[in-house]
Amino acid sequence: MAASSNPQSAHNQPIADPITYFKEIDWCNKILTNKSIVNVSVPDRTPIASTESSLVRETLNTPKTVKACVTFLRYIKPKSKEEMQERGETKENPFLEVGAILDLQSGVNGFAKTVHGGFIGVVLDEVCATAANMQAKHGALTVSLTVNFKQPLYTPQIVVCRGRIVKKEGKKLFSKGSFEDKDGNILALSDGIFILAGKEIGRWTDDASANNRERASKL
Repeated sequence: MAASSNPQSAHNQPIADPITYFKEIDWCNKILTNKSIVNVSVPDRTPIASTESSLVRETLNTPKTVKACVTFLRYIKPKSKEEMQERGETKENPFLEVGAILDLQSGVNGFAKTVHGGFIGVVLDEVCATAANMQAKHGALTVSLTVNFKQPLYTPQIVVCRGRIVKKEGKKLFSKGSFEDKDGNILALSDGIFILAGKEIGRWTDDASANNRERASKL
């Protein structure tokens, strides 16, 4: 039997090597190789017994929904120390931008050839919540997420979703997110509020997060 041209991914995604897949696309490669990027990774979509993240690990991880996905962390240097202090940011734990490049297919459609707005909200919540979790000892919970749809998102299409904490005030974290196409056109924007959890909430955590923050603090 001939070898498969697309062997099973170690991360359980339909595309075996999503990083190489996206780096072969010029505009995606420019994002992933920008000097402000501190980490690029392939999110693991292997189902886990607790059922945590089963929506993105299973339902939205097929050749007909999200064909491939990579995530990245980007350090945006503050204009001044005063700006950092005003928004509650520290050099030791900067507000990193969390991004995801996604290859979207027709299985996420609402109207014909058009992505369902609910899917856009899910992804914005995922990236913004990840950014919030990086500011929280025990994780953070979504209080509200408002999405403003600017343009239709047609499929099939590769897009980038970004999310970032912009202010920390007591137990509250305020986020902003966006969906953009290959030309940088804004397809959707979001504003969110997250609250720091008082105890561990059982979320998936990235063991490399501390290293990523350390790298960013040195930029």
